[in-house]
Amino acid sequence: MSAEGDDQGSISQGRWAPPVYTWPKLADGELELIRKRQRDRARITGLLLGAFVILFFLITIAKTGMNW
Repeated sequence: MSAEGDDQGSISQGRWAPPVYTWPKLADGELELIRKRQRDRARITGLLLGAFVILFFLITIAKTGMNW
């Protein structure tokens, strides 16, 4: 097994505990850049999901033969 103090986790009260996660050190402005990328990805995902919903709606209308 592993020695105590390793980053592989520890045993406390008979249970295995995962290692504690430590956040990496970020440079100035790096967090804002990460958040901007996340917002951009979320926006693109939302647009694609909306387009997918509209596509399903149009396919359903075409299959039912509804005349508008």
